[in-house]
Amino acid sequence: MFLELAQQRRTIYQFIDRKVDSELLNQCLEAAIWAPNHGLTQPWRFYIIGHQTQQKLMHLYAKLRADKRALPGTEEHKSIFLKACDRFKANPQIIMLGQVRSIDSVKSKEDYAACACAIQNFQLAAWEQGLGVQWSTGPVINACETYELLGLNSAEIELVGILYIGYPQCIPESQRQPLSQVTKSYP
Repeated sequence: MFLELAQQRRTIYQFIDRKVDSELLNQCLEAAIWAPNHGLTQPWRFYIIGHQTQQKLMHLYAKLRADKRALPGTEEHKSIFLKACDRFKANPQIIMLGQVRSIDSVKSKEDYAACACAIQNFQLAAWEQGLGVQWSTGPVINACETYELLGLNSAEIELVGILYIGYPQCIPESQRQPLSQVTKSYP
């Protein structure tokens, strides 16, 4: 039942060391592209990150984290960098999601909403197959070096998320506010 699937899905931050089957990944991507999108703009672009690219992204990710938290060249910076590398390497599969840019502000907002719906479809399809996902919007998606690495023109595509995917190491508890606290009816 869909409601149970939606209620059970969690954001997963830690994965077991197990490769994600490409067929399962393709099923998740297939679910993603069936997300609603105003005017059938289909604004999403998915970038499946392979091992070599993940290694390059890992160094950029770690550098950005370390630079934000400590002075370059210090032991603290080095420690943060190495921990960030370990954290990034622990993600069995990574997909980056881009949105086709639009100069029309209304269309751009609608397209972003469509990309968010695509990510939700992806996450639910993944969960149904025993995979966990973390959707991140960290600094690595805004870095010029990321666009260069992926061969993207930032005037045409805006990266809106990085999806870390794998088999959950643990599943956290989650609660939501009761429906009565987040809804209001009008006569």
